[in-house]
Amino acid sequence: MSLNLQNYQVVIGGRQIVQPMALTVLAGEVLAVLGPNGAGKSTFMKGLCGLRPAQGQAMIEDVDLLHASPFVRSQLVGYVAQDLAHLSVQMSVFELMLLAQSGGRHAWRVLKDNFAKAAETLEILGLTRFANLKPSTLSGGERQMIALALALVRRPKLLLLDEPTSALDLANQLHMLDVVQAYTRQYNIITLVILHDMNLATRYASKALVLDRGRALPVGPCREVLTPDMIAEIYGVHCQVVDVDGGRFSAIYPLERRVSPSA
Repeated sequence: MSLNLQNYQVVIGGRQIVQPMALTVLAGEVLAVLGPNGAGKSTFMKGLCGLRPAQGQAMIEDVDLLHASPFVRSQLVGYVAQDLAHLSVQMSVFELMLLAQSGGRHAWRVLKDNFAKAAETLEILGLTRFANLKPSTLSGGERQMIALALALVRRPKLLLLDEPTSALDLANQLHMLDVVQAYTRQYNIITLVILHDMNLATRYASKALVLDRGRALPVGPCREVLTPDMIAEIYGVHCQVVDVDGGRFSAIYPLERRVSPSA
């Protein structure tokens, strides 16, 4: 299984937000989506899950996500947005876990298997203690973990995460991405995750995609993509990149900021 994008692009109001690109991500891989603010990362991801009008092809399991019905897309894609306003409803976490499995059809038809999947997913993420609580009573970081659980409970083939660690402390950032990486490998799914922290990308991602003003740079392993020259050109920051933990991943240390990124 793979995700294959061909001539994938997003145009909104006559403005090219994401320029035409080709991309292949294999099952079991985590792709880090990186780039400066305003580079088009969230729009790129929203196009894949039908929240923005996208053109071209986005194929997974012989289904073009750009032309699939909302129901079919919901069976294939799990999406965690930056905005968690949908978690303000007056339902318990466990009730939301059951509702999430409906995929928009028979919303209140609950099968025995749904209960088992909900309980199992909460346990995997260490969230069982929140099952009977309302998300509105939880912290921002706890809600982000609940949002991940809601995406995983449907057992998606493609998992899309838009800055999932933004409200998490260091320990919970590592916990979330440990879970995401392990789940991706164990269930052989495809994961795309938008990150601003390159050190998290080098630790957890199989490959990196860098966007710059809607333009996709060549995709490759993080150590080949996240070089000092690229970071200086795209971000306008001089960095040192060193191998740590016996070369298992790289660490990126900012040294100084240039006047501006390359025009």
